[in-house]
Amino acid sequence: MKSSVALFGGIGLFCLVVAFIYGFVTGFDELAGFPLLLLTAGLGFMLWWYLRSTDKHHGVMDGDNPEGEIADMAGTYGEFAPWSWWPIGLGASAAFLFFGLAIDWWVFLLGLIPGLFFVTGWVMEFNRKRYAH
Repeated sequence: MKSSVALFGGIGLFCLVVAFIYGFVTGFDELAGFPLLLLTAGLGFMLWWYLRSTDKHHGVMDGDNPEGEIADMAGTYGEFAPWSWWPIGLGASAAFLFFGLAIDWWVFLLGLIPGLFFVTGWVMEFNRKRYAH
């Protein structure tokens, strides 16, 4: 995790420096580049802070061991439903939602109906039928 902390801290610092260089070169007149670079730096610093604060509560992880092997990190990373159709429907409704953002608000609101249905189905999938605990 220490490498991730250093990576996101470096990204935040790099984007902050580039943002001000970009701002001085353009005279702070452009409304897209400078604020978006500042937001990217903020995102890098937020991830840096989160990873740094969670690293204090964990011991040395497998990725931080200089003599570690790739096989040390093998194993299951979660529980997955093997035949789940909910993500496909959620992806289609997300595409419809983004399409609605481009077209008009009523198309977006129409896309919310299947979107909420598929999110609820995916979240509740392990509570029903053969995957119930």
